[in-house]
Amino acid sequence: AAPRPIYAPGTSVSQLQSTQVMVADRTSGTKGTWARYSWNGSRWIRVNANAAAVFGRGGVVPSAQRRQGTSTTPAGTFSLVHAFGVGNPGTRMPYRRVTRCSWWIQHPGQRDYNRWRESCSVPASVARSSERLQSYVDSGLYRQAVVIRYNYTTPNRSGAHSGAGIFLHYARSYTGGCVGIDSMSELTATVRWLDPARKPVIVVKA
Repeated sequence: AAPRPIYAPGTSVSQLQSTQVMVADRTSGTKGTWARYSWNGSRWIRVNANAAAVFGRGGVVPSAQRRQGTSTTPAGTFSLVHAFGVGNPGTRMPYRRVTRCSWWIQHPGQRDYNRWRESCSVPASVARSSERLQSYVDSGLYRQAVVIRYNYTTPNRSGAHSGAGIFLHYARSYTGGCVGIDSMSELTATVRWLDPARKPVIVVKA
């Protein structure tokens, strides 16, 4: 008989889809609960240290309604693209080290919209609406981070479901639309824990 689906707590994700599930559930304002669950072969085990989730200063909205520039966090279930930061903490995820020339392009007119660009000569018009990743590393937010696969595969450049640079990273009070964790140690442990062979996903709840 086919195995029956057993869902990670508070989600519609079963062990048949993923065996690593993160849940960021907004409770009020820009804060919420954070949990990581690992499937051990027979049941889901909660494995995270104590930490809170942090959301966009514009709140949390369904991903299909989210628009670029609103500082809202998209709600939904998302897979992950790759991790990045100051150096690989031991993750099995694909990992990129940030340099002084690393950018995340958020200008909708650019061919590589919602993509990493490694360039030391980004035009000012593009730079103004994009993120120089080293600046966020220096501030502590992106010492470790993970790219969430929101609007990534075939990006919408405007209107509903638009937006670029939705990451999992460190944050204390609010983000520009990303999902934050208010503990650097828990964030680092999360990045280290992620294993693409286990098809990890993040569930963002409004």
